[in-house]
Amino acid sequence: MKKIAISLVTTAVLFGAGVAFYHVSASDTYDGLPKEKREIMERKAQNKDKARNDSVSKKDGVNGPLVVQHDRAVTAQILTHVEDPVNDHKAKFKNGWVSPIKNGEMGGKNVTVEAGALINDPEQGYVFVRSEGDKRKYIGEKEYKTPSKHGEVRIIDAKEFILTLQAKDGKKWSFDVPAGTFKDIE
Repeated sequence: MKKIAISLVTTAVLFGAGVAFYHVSASDTYDGLPKEKREIMERKAQNKDKARNDSVSKKDGVNGPLVVQHDRAVTAQILTHVEDPVNDHKAKFKNGWVSPIKNGEMGGKNVTVEAGALINDPEQGYVFVRSEGDKRKYIGEKEYKTPSKHGEVRIIDAKEFILTLQAKDGKKWSFDVPAGTFKDIE
């Protein structure tokens, strides 16, 4: 009887002081939570489920894709800024280029090219090509080094799928994106 009285007094003091205990089960229900907190937790769970079922990602994490992007029409253009957290440990990118793929030329829907130099060899120009399929799912990646070392490269022009690259020292190449080949420009 003494133990029951102590536990009742302790419970009364704690609840009187504004301390509340919530039971949260291991399931996905949040019935024991206040309405606002329950709605927040349910919304977070729905967002995680939606992200897990969305096939748009570079690499999937524990809570779903790290990068979620919705399909949108891509127009061919040179990109002044490139962020590639997956490959930034390998290369420092100066700029990039993106274009829709027409007639299934490269087996996908869009192609992205990133240009720069290798971090461990800054004199070696580097080009990274990524193709995407439906729902922006990555279907292929290739990397290329410039034929000779002239420093980091930058995309300065694009005609269809032929890019003009210029190295830090002024050397220029044309780069055929589908073929992955370089050609000197005099």
